[in-house]
Amino acid sequence: MLGALIWAALWWAAYLLVFRRDRRRVRNGVLLLLALHSSIGALAQLVSTTLLFGDLLVLAGAGLALLGILGLGVFLIWNGLTVVRREGRSLGNLLSAVTGLALLGAPVASAALVLTLTPLGIGAGALLALLSLHVGLAFLVFLCASIPYQLFPKQLETGGIIIHGSGLIDGEVPKLLRSRLDRAVRERERLLAAGGDPLLVPSGGRGEDEPRAEGEAMAEYLLEEVGIPAARVLAETESRTTRENLTLSHQLLDDAGHQGPYIVSTSRYHAFRAALLARSLGYADEAIGGPTAFYYVPSATLREFLAILSYRKVWLTVAFLPSMAFVVLLVRAATLTI
Repeated sequence: MLGALIWAALWWAAYLLVFRRDRRRVRNGVLLLLALHSSIGALAQLVSTTLLFGDLLVLAGAGLALLGILGLGVFLIWNGLTVVRREGRSLGNLLSAVTGLALLGAPVASAALVLTLTPLGIGAGALLALLSLHVGLAFLVFLCASIPYQLFPKQLETGGIIIHGSGLIDGEVPKLLRSRLDRAVRERERLLAAGGDPLLVPSGGRGEDEPRAEGEAMAEYLLEEVGIPAARVLAETESRTTRENLTLSHQLLDDAGHQGPYIVSTSRYHAFRAALLARSLGYADEAIGGPTAFYYVPSATLREFLAILSYRKVWLTVAFLPSMAFVVLLVRAATLTI
C-alpha cells in the first residue's frame, strides 16, 4: 500500500514539474494519465484492504466504469445526430456518431472474429482489439494534455494578440468566431489594465465559399461592434491554415516593431493544438480559448485529436509495432494448433 502511494506521489511530482516547465507538450498527457492511473490503483488498494466488503466495492466501481463507457458510446451517437441536424451533413459533423458506433461495436466485432476459431479470424480480432486499445489510450493522453491546458491558461505580457479565423456565414462573423474575438478583447482589457496596449491581429484568408477574407470581417467586428481603435487592429487576410495564421501574423507583428511571444486567441477546444503548432514553429506563444456551444464540443474535440495524431504518425507507428508482432505470433500459434 505504501509503495503504491509513493509511486502515485512520484508521478504527480513529475507531471507538475513538466507541466510547469512547458504546458504545450503531449508528453504532459502521458504523465498525467500515469499519475491518475497510479492514484486510482492506490485508492482501489486502500478501499479493498480497509473497508468492509472492499473487494466488492472495487468490483462495483469497475462495473460502473464499464457502464460509463457504454453510456459514452450512446451519448456520442446522439451527439453526432444532433450536430448533423444543426450544422448539416458532413464527415466532420458525423465524427462523434461514428466514434460512438466504433466504441460500442469494436469489442463485439473483435470477440466475434476470435470466436471463429480460425487463424485469420483470431488474428483479425486481436488486431482490432489492440488497435482500439492504442487509439483509446492515445485519446486519453490527448485529453490529459489538452484539458489542463484549457483550464489553466498562462497569462503573458505581450504586445500582440493573434486571433485565429474560422468560417464566415454569408460574409458575416458567426457565433463561434465571435467568441474567439470576444476572448481576445477580454485579454486586451487585462493587458490595458496592466499598462500595455497590444495590437489585435484578426487572421484568416478567404475560403472558396466565402465572399471576403475572414480577417477582414473580423477586423470590421472589432472596429464597429466592439469599438477597438483602428490603430490597434492589424488584419491578416492571406492565411489558409492554422500554421499560416501563426506565421503570417507573426510577420505582421514583427514588422510593426513588436517582439513575441504573443497570445493566440481561438476556440477553447482548439487552444492546445494551436499551442503545439506554435511550439513546433519555434514560437513561445500561448493560446487561450473562447467558449463553444456544448453540442459542438465532442465532434470538435475528436477532430482536434485526429489532427494531432497526424502530427505524430511516426511515434504511433513505432508504438504499434510490438502489437503487430504479437498478432503475427498469435496467428502462427493458432495455425499450428488448429
